[in-house]
Amino acid sequence: MDDSTASSTDDTNVWNTIKYDIDPTLDPSLKHLVEKLLPLATYYISVQAFVELYARYEYGTINHALCSGIRVFLKEYLTFIAQLEHQFQTSTRFTLQRLWFYAQNTLQNMKVLHDLAMTIRSIQIPPKPDEEEDFDAVIEGLQKEEATDEVQIPEEKKGGAILNILSERLIGLSGDPNCKKIYTYLLSAASVPYFEILNAWIYHGEIKDPYNEFMVLEKRNVNKENLKEDFNDTYWEMRYTIREGGVPIFLETMKTQILLAGKYLNVVRECGVSIANPEEMQNEMSGLVQELNINSDRGNGPFMSTRSEVWAAVDGSRFVKNLQVAYKYANQTLLNLLMEDQQLIGRLRSIKHYFFLDQSDFLTSFLDLAKDELKQSASKIPQSRLQSLMDLVLRNPSSVAAYDPFKEDVKVSMSHFRLIDQLLCIINPSSIEGGGIKDPRIDSFERSQSLSSSTMSSVIPTSTDLSGYEALILDYTVTFPLSLIISRKALTKYQLLFRHILNMKHVEDLLCNAWMEQKNEIWKKRSNNPEIEQWKSKIFSLRNRMLTFVQQFAYYVTNEVLEPNYRRLETNLTSISTVDQVLQFHSDFLDTCLTECMLTNSKLLRVSC
Repeated sequence: MDDSTASSTDDTNVWNTIKYDIDPTLDPSLKHLVEKLLPLATYYISVQAFVELYARYEYGTINHALCSGIRVFLKEYLTFIAQLEHQFQTSTRFTLQRLWFYAQNTLQNMKVLHDLAMTIRSIQIPPKPDEEEDFDAVIEGLQKEEATDEVQIPEEKKGGAILNILSERLIGLSGDPNCKKIYTYLLSAASVPYFEILNAWIYHGEIKDPYNEFMVLEKRNVNKENLKEDFNDTYWEMRYTIREGGVPIFLETMKTQILLAGKYLNVVRECGVSIANPEEMQNEMSGLVQELNINSDRGNGPFMSTRSEVWAAVDGSRFVKNLQVAYKYANQTLLNLLMEDQQLIGRLRSIKHYFFLDQSDFLTSFLDLAKDELKQSASKIPQSRLQSLMDLVLRNPSSVAAYDPFKEDVKVSMSHFRLIDQLLCIINPSSIEGGGIKDPRIDSFERSQSLSSSTMSSVIPTSTDLSGYEALILDYTVTFPLSLIISRKALTKYQLLFRHILNMKHVEDLLCNAWMEQKNEIWKKRSNNPEIEQWKSKIFSLRNRMLTFVQQFAYYVTNEVLEPNYRRLETNLTSISTVDQVLQFHSDFLDTCLTECMLTNSKLLRVSC
């Protein structure tokens, strides 16, 4: 079998069925000796064919590095063959027995390499489940294939999967010193390009992975701009994710820290903030490494479930220390960017003033100025007129809002849907009893669906008869990276709470106006008909009870739900240590407010439909 045939036929069975014709007249003892030597040729052809195939560019840098390491042994093999040929040409004492004696170590080495090649060749590619995919991602993949016109190699035959095979064989064959030495060398060589990609990720927040080998998968179709527009956008969760089956076993326990370190730095880099080099990171974080939830102690650390042979081969101890520094620096830098440069707490206080109406003098003035417009149908109200009135109120020196540095970000808008309809659309039917909010990552993102205005229009019939009071909502301009925290999803929840409070205040105003009307002479004048007097008494009583209920309910919502939960949020934000805690605390705060305001119970909502 020639080499070209071997390299083009990547079939496991081929290498197990190679046979050689031996002269039948040969002495049986010599024939037996030749049969023991011939596998050496098979091993060489097999390994050489493997290197020629897997060194092709489409197999990725890890396979390239592995083949480079194997070539070292092939070079030693060719050197050994040249030495044997020299012995054969110059020494009259060179025999098959002497050849067998010399070939022992080489035969063992080549068998180890052949077994490795056979293991990689025999990798089974599991069928991919027929799941619905994001339309934009599919289009992006098709465009990439058309542009490159490259052969696509399955992920199971490159990247982390190859490192896992080397690690497992190193552990399984570590009892043989020669096997351990070979696999240690190959794993060390093959992991070099992987750690180069890994270092670029944890030190710069960049993925330099042209062959899709890295454990972190980037979805380019997920854009940060969607955070300001799409209710169901999951930029933070879906932009960068762990590649399933692509994590080397020696990094399995560190994958979360690796993912977060790169994500944090990626956000910092996209904000135009310069990132320190590794040496500067080391100097800045040298006194803070102990605060991390990472322990580099090889005996007790949470990352040392990997066998020491593998850990030593990839220089794991040094990487853990580097990861500690990179993760702490990335986390601290992004936290400072959000909390200090972007003034997150100040922004949240500003949003609280406007959306929760804790300083509602601006709203009272705005409603007085815009009362004629708000009485009209929402579709007939010019939003530019309302925005002008709002700007006038916010710039009034007598208003508390005049001293808010973020007042320019407040915008007036009009909703096309009733509050109840919008809430029922968001609530997840499977968690009605628990009053939960639907997780947008389930189904919605995979089908590129959102609860933005365009999608909601197809789900809920647009209410054309909404008055200005019913449709009035506030909006807030948020830029990246604050939009990670105050996303469109979060703003929608703020708007739901604002509309709920506004509805109560509007009803309270109507009831107060009714009370004023009932002080007129017509109502005060006593009638000779006792039934009319009884009817008036019932009306007075009903109006009073309705007003008392609305006022008590508004007090409950503002003073017993929103205010305590916000105070708790501010307290939590003063003691955070990671950016993900900020995201979690803010999300929990909004969900708790919606739940305690009884806006997530579909049974109660349907009563008012």
